[in-house]
Amino acid sequence: MEKRSDYGLAMPTAEMAQHLDNRKLRVGVIGGGFGRTHLTAFRVCENVEVEAFCRRTRQSAENTAKEFQIPRVFTDYRELLELKGLDAVSIAAPVYLHYPVAMEAMDRGIHVLCEKPLALNKDEAAAMLLKAEEKKLAHMTAFNYRFVPAIRRMKELLEEGYVGNRIYHVDGVWFAERRADLNAPLGWRYRREMAGVGALGDMGVHLIDLVRWLVGDFKKVCAHTAIFNRERKLPDGSGKGSVTVEDSCAFVAEMEGGAQASIHVSGAARSSNYRGIDIFGSDGMLRLLIDRKAPGGIPGRLWGAQGSGAVPQPLPIPERLTQGSERSAPERAHEVGLDLSLSGRLVVSAKEAAVPGQRQVDLQLVVGQPHLRRNRPDDFYFQVALQQLNRRRRVPASAIDIDGIDGRSHLFQAALAMAIHVHVGDFVQFKERSGVEVLFLAAEV
Repeated sequence: MEKRSDYGLAMPTAEMAQHLDNRKLRVGVIGGGFGRTHLTAFRVCENVEVEAFCRRTRQSAENTAKEFQIPRVFTDYRELLELKGLDAVSIAAPVYLHYPVAMEAMDRGIHVLCEKPLALNKDEAAAMLLKAEEKKLAHMTAFNYRFVPAIRRMKELLEEGYVGNRIYHVDGVWFAERRADLNAPLGWRYRREMAGVGALGDMGVHLIDLVRWLVGDFKKVCAHTAIFNRERKLPDGSGKGSVTVEDSCAFVAEMEGGAQASIHVSGAARSSNYRGIDIFGSDGMLRLLIDRKAPGGIPGRLWGAQGSGAVPQPLPIPERLTQGSERSAPERAHEVGLDLSLSGRLVVSAKEAAVPGQRQVDLQLVVGQPHLRRNRPDDFYFQVALQQLNRRRRVPASAIDIDGIDGRSHLFQAALAMAIHVHVGDFVQFKERSGVEVLFLAAEV
């Protein structure tokens, strides 16, 4: 039986790690969707060097490689895996490619981090696990929610006996709205032969993994799935095709320890992007909520109550668990495995305020309030911040009284006030009255 860490990683044995020394690990990343999130994390790991990137479309692959300063670009994963001296690979390609990519990588002695869902079916997943064990390679599925501070604290409290020595009920929900969009084309995520499963594999695997990690394994399950939108337009506009995976799944279960569980996962829940877990035991309860649409959605919130008649109260999350997850420290986000949903850019010119002889700058938003976010967390300016934040000075601006950063006028006034103190390459940190911190990168006009 192989040894695993508390977060599910197969721990390398001495035999696995004997060829690794103090040099940087050479990593390849395959896939450009969530692969960009992997690249963001790898780039701020001091002991990792991303050696190669693979994406199906050449131009997109080259653009990403240029952005992340990756020396080698491929459109065929086989060519990437042929690189000499590659230590590990991140697989973030569509699900139907997980099995062939992982198997070939492990045949070559390459350690594997694979996105979820792991495979199209249990037979593929079992073969992947067997191969990793036979080759004595480190292997892990990307269940990053185990690292969310509120979830880690819930795990600690359960182990300390906060809810008692027996768990009676577990209720979990995981809602999002992408599948409610009737205009979304019939991509691979809607086709069973390419995705394996729908909302259950796309999101539900996270919830299932967390319940197993927090409470124990499942014993019996009874489920119901639903497809609400059975046809979608084809990507090339030539007609419509059938959706063959679920938009929603609900199931009840009996856990190995005797607890009852109720789980509901939906990708068609309008105006939602939240996850919740309630655990009720013999002496108390714990409640977790992560609302990605609300300010401060990560690191999550936690409530608890003990004894009879108690009202659930907010529970503090120790700083040792939240360190690195705050928006003012995006350079350490990888340490807690967070997808911070950081903002797109909002450019405010400080050109008119520049004094003679000083370089003119734009203040480009890197981290801000939810309503200012437009793009994915792999936005270019966030990438720049991750790469350079530790090397360049930060200019605190918390003394400036900003009454809600919600428009160009407020931002422009703040930029004017700070312009004479800002130089190209500085990071400028503003703090509004509500306490929300906003980070800008000063770039050349």
